[in-house]
Amino acid sequence: MATAKMTSKNFCDETYSGLSDVKDKIVALRDHLTRDYAGDKKMLAVYERHLSELADQVEWKLQIMSHSCSYDWKGSEEYNEHGDTTVSVGPADKAEEEFSPGYLGG
Repeated sequence: MATAKMTSKNFCDETYSGLSDVKDKIVALRDHLTRDYAGDKKMLAVYERHLSELADQVEWKLQIMSHSCSYDWKGSEEYNEHGDTTVSVGPADKAEEEFSPGYLGG
């Protein structure tokens, strides 16, 4: 029986792979248009812009997904600034002075 964590990781893997493939195809199509239709500047400008925006939106969704999936999921490494898989949280700041619980200021 699959655990919820494994199911979540599998879902993240499949979704990440699919969206990455879509983004790669959009970028390849944009590059193809730029290379092969360079003579038609007006048409190229419109389509290149739309394809670039689509690739950026898919990239944005991949970044959001990397933060929604578990921290040890394989795709999260790509969007982790430091490339490490450990999470470290320091102690909370403690107030130096104690205030009366009933005092609201004013």
